Amino acid sequence: MSQIPLYLSNNFIEWGQREGVEITPLKLQKLLYLFYARYCYTQQARPFEDCFERWRHGPVAPSMYHALKHYGSSALKPLYDIEGKIIKISPKSEPFNTVFAEVVNQFGKKTAFELVDILHGENTAWARAHEDGRQLSTVDIQNDGRILFG
Repeated sequence: MSQIPLYLSNNFIEWGQREGVEITPLKLQKLLYLFYARYCYTQQARPFEDCFERWRHGPVAPSMYHALKHYGSSALKPLYDIEGKIIKISPKSEPFNTVFAEVVNQFGKKTAFELVDILHGENTAWARAHEDGRQLSTVDIQNDGRILFG
């Protein structure tokens, strides 16, 4: 797992604490995916190397799942990197700031299962993958970054 999803996770967790919104591992996975999809669409590039797969409850980055599974369904607290530091991406970084704001403004206050329902939509990358464990295609992810934010 690259460190970028971990750093980005801390941004979502900190935002949730500030806004009084509980960020669970399931909700975090959906927010990370929405960020990834929107970034792929707007920047025509991946924000980090981790890939998303089709799992029962929507798109999942397996490396993040394994890093967070011991939390169960509990609210997350800031996460430590491999050096024992809590690091996040600077909110002044662009295009990070713009994409992050779009994600939290449109989806941040939805529940984890509302996000699951959204990402299970008929024409989403998750729906097009058809089989659990299958990596989502870049084209379908970019399409989610367009249609889900429309």
